[in-house]
Amino acid sequence: MQRAAKNLPGALQNHPWRIHFEPGIFLPVRLGARTRKLEGETVELRRHDRANYALYAEWYGDPEIWHLTSWAPSPLERSAVEKLFEDRELSPVDDSFAIHVRDDDEPVGVISLMNISDTNESAELSIIVGHPDDRHRGYGTEAIGLLLGYAFEELKLNRVGLSAFDFNGEAIAAYEKLGFVVEGSHRQAIKRYSGFHDAILMSILKNEWQAGAPRARCE
Repeated sequence: MQRAAKNLPGALQNHPWRIHFEPGIFLPVRLGARTRKLEGETVELRRHDRANYALYAEWYGDPEIWHLTSWAPSPLERSAVEKLFEDRELSPVDDSFAIHVRDDDEPVGVISLMNISDTNESAELSIIVGHPDDRHRGYGTEAIGLLLGYAFEELKLNRVGLSAFDFNGEAIAAYEKLGFVVEGSHRQAIKRYSGFHDAILMSILKNEWQAGAPRARCE
């Protein structure tokens, strides 16, 4: 991996697992003064606190989370996770939040909009809920709803997409319940222990989301 990374563009040498897009495909959205917090009924999305990076490193280094969600060749080391979130904090095309149960200091997950394009009014969504005890409690579902409201209403986007590996049927079903539509797949795009698997491409459009969607309080 180190030998291969030397041949990558400088910006990718720190994160060789990221998909490389040629310059000009994703033009920066005008994020300006970013919203600090999005509040729902049970969860709220807050900007990242560097004090939580060690916790993030536990999550992104977890083999199960890696297997289900990550394009990286292996679970991430702490230094790579810290660099990832430092880069997100400064990025003009990424907009990331920690997922908190309301009034709790310790986050339960991370949710982000990535590759935000002002020109195409689009972005890609990613989410993890870290500890198994915090899954299947509706936190991820509510967090996605809050972030979609932020994307469509505040950032004025038209489309939010995501990808899920074909063996993660639980996630695919959850996204479909939220209104995401399967668009297609990248065939055999991810290799795991059992062989090659498809990445399922899904998206939701603003007009598909609008009817009856909950509204977050932004700060």
